[in-house]
Amino acid sequence: MEKEDLFLHTYFTHLSQISYDKAKEHVEKEKEAYKGAQLTAWGTFLSFLQQLILTEKSYIEIGFLQTKNKGFLRKDNSLRSIYEALRSDLRKLEDNCKATIVDRRVQHYCQNIYQFLNARVNMIDLYERIYTMGLNNQFMYSDTLKYIQNLIERHSLDFADISLTPAKAAFGLEVEILEQLFRALTELQRLQFLPSLALIHGAHTRLTLWESKIPNRENWKISFLKNNPLPALFQWLQKLKGAVLSKFSLYFHDTLAQQTTPNEMRQLCAKLHHDHYQRMVSFHRKYEAACVILLSDNQVSCDTTDYDSFPIIVSYPPRSPPQLETILKMISETSEELANVDKIIYKFSSQSQCTYILTTVEPNIYLVILFESKKSEKDTYIGNFVTELCTNLRCNRVFTALKNTSK
Repeated sequence: MEKEDLFLHTYFTHLSQISYDKAKEHVEKEKEAYKGAQLTAWGTFLSFLQQLILTEKSYIEIGFLQTKNKGFLRKDNSLRSIYEALRSDLRKLEDNCKATIVDRRVQHYCQNIYQFLNARVNMIDLYERIYTMGLNNQFMYSDTLKYIQNLIERHSLDFADISLTPAKAAFGLEVEILEQLFRALTELQRLQFLPSLALIHGAHTRLTLWESKIPNRENWKISFLKNNPLPALFQWLQKLKGAVLSKFSLYFHDTLAQQTTPNEMRQLCAKLHHDHYQRMVSFHRKYEAACVILLSDNQVSCDTTDYDSFPIIVSYPPRSPPQLETILKMISETSEELANVDKIIYKFSSQSQCTYILTTVEPNIYLVILFESKKSEKDTYIGNFVTELCTNLRCNRVFTALKNTSK
């Protein structure tokens, strides 16, 4: 490996390990060695690398969706525009390179780093897309999955120079974690147990591998006196995995419960980001609901139930209610209203003196609460429970946290 290659490889190793101070010292040491050559292509390239450190630090701390102050005659200073400005600087540097050996190397580095910056801009596009999905209650996870898979394919052969290997590896882990989790979300919509489980495990494995590549992680344990020092983007990916795992634990609660004792199942669920099942149990007991049910009208084989092929995903109490046929009929009759995911529908049957509360969690999956008494839409505890459960199952809060995170 040439000395310039080795220098750049070390630089990107520091960046990929979130060691920005080391990267800065590394470039400053090189600049000191080339004091008399600041106006050469190599000198200009070193100055560019210094700018890139600050930009990458902002990226890993989720600076790409934060609101920027723009006033009269003030330039757009969003992270996207900074990456675009860096791309423009690289093109100018590349064009000004002469025929010397070092200049040709700089030219080659510029081409590879330009591809890396393209990938960063595309990732910002992706995170904006995820944020908007959470904001607008859009749950077409498959569309976002296609976008991620196209992004992986588009950059599969980019920034392949040996000097950028650490950056390529970190980018690969980040985008693969997102791909695994959004694939899991699409499989959960289809109520597929084993594929969902394998994908969540795949995301967990990649998160663990990424964390292992960052030095001094032993000192990152959360204490009572310190905030979590993990980078904000890494924390966000952990939260997304936690939300998907919590959703999995509810959709396949009955299947998982068969593998262990009731007490151990409760203990395991209590450790999750959201213990959805216990929230259902607590609501049922506190407000004396007849039953709380998640069900699907998907034509799939859901192996979570023994309800004679009825499309119940999970229910508390864990039995098929005698009103199930009425519930299914109501879902069919109110399909247009249920298309609005923000709508909570109240239906009172004077004949049976039962109140049926229905809402859409996501396409083809519904939450139904049954009371054997008359309930009013003004009962806020019902609306709050429904809204909170649906919001967490849809991962809305995690998606919109991309903009709300401040580090």
